Amino acid sequence: MLNEREQLPGPEHPDTLATRRRLALALVNQGRHGEAETEFRTLISLEERVLCIEHPETLAARNGLAMALYRGGKFVEAETEYRAVIKLSEKVLGPKHPETLSTCFNLALCLRSERQMSEACSFAQRAADGARKILGSEHPDTKKYEHLRRELLAKED
Repeated sequence: MLNEREQLPGPEHPDTLATRRRLALALVNQGRHGEAETEFRTLISLEERVLCIEHPETLAARNGLAMALYRGGKFVEAETEYRAVIKLSEKVLGPKHPETLSTCFNLALCLRSERQMSEACSFAQRAADGARKILGSEHPDTKKYEHLRRELLAKED
């Protein structure tokens, strides 16, 4: 499917980029983290050139790269990428945007894996508080963020 997309509209067409993003996410979900990392890095390079470094789609691809790194056990690299994405997301989308909050949650998971419980709890708290205000207390993401926050608080005691 990807080859067909590249031939018709071209490798830099937004539809082709979206297809590559879906492919990379599918690779992550299949546990093929190295392949996903490679695909995300290629996608990010294209999107930074075609869309720009601050475009929401580029930020989503960078978040996906961080996820592939995290799930592949590359916690330090994932943490660095998540922090960069949060910084850009705050600037472009705002600190309370659902995508920014999602990346805060992802960073909290990564920090938990690195046994940095206090900072992980801080990012989980930020995600939970923001989601409660923006999405409401019954939203699945709010509940997920809050669950992690409670889990981390229990480990700090």
